[in-house]
Amino acid sequence: MYHAPDAGYLCGNRQGCMKGTRRDILSQLECWRNDEDKHVFWLNGLAGTGKSTIAQTFAEMSFADGKLGASFFCSRDFEDRSNLRTIFPTLAFQLAHRYPHFREELLPILTASPDVGKESLCSQMEKLIVGPFKTATIQTLIIIDALDECKDEEPASAILSILSRYVDQIPNVKFFITG
Repeated sequence: MYHAPDAGYLCGNRQGCMKGTRRDILSQLECWRNDEDKHVFWLNGLAGTGKSTIAQTFAEMSFADGKLGASFFCSRDFEDRSNLRTIFPTLAFQLAHRYPHFREELLPILTASPDVGKESLCSQMEKLIVGPFKTATIQTLIIIDALDECKDEEPASAILSILSRYVDQIPNVKFFITG
């Protein structure tokens, strides 16, 4: 299964927020991350307003707290990071690397459907994310940044639509998305 190796928060030269800035939104994100009832946080705004900087900082904070499971930082400058179809396979790859129990649940799925990365976004979400999480019962955070930078025939809102359809099936997983 193909994944975008440089899509995670550790790759590239993205900078986080300057020390002492963006305290209000970062505090809101921490409160949301600890709220068991809210599973998706959508941060949107005009280009250049600092959404990716906030996402980078939140990813760093969440990783330091042991709560970040996976991240995908979209970018129109890189082909594999501007393709919606690489998001779920990349997240699944990172989650399998981070959580052995997730990996145990994912391997039979990949054996049965080795070309799942070429399937519809809905099928990818169902097989690569929801399926393994249903039995793994892992509590984690997934960050998808700059969704609006994808250049697909499908609109980036397709990811949000799919999340809204499946998020209740994986109640221990939170999604922070910017665009």
